[in-house]
Amino acid sequence: MTADQLDTVINAYVWVDAQAAVYGPGLAAAAALWAVCRTVRALRRAANQVRLYLELQHIENHANQTPVREEKP
Repeated sequence: MTADQLDTVINAYVWVDAQAAVYGPGLAAAAALWAVCRTVRALRRAANQVRLYLELQHIENHANQTPVREEKP
């Protein structure tokens, strides 16, 4: 590496370190909130799918137990 390249790498590291020190806590909180929201959304979707499946099973079981009416001649 040349001296200019090494200087650029060191300056980039110092800049990234300074940005992490300034914005790090806020970014971490935002990332945590995003992860929680995404997890809650996935859990709600799964619960909704289970509820729908159980509702369809109930309808199917009810349809199988209901006697068919025969028309009187």
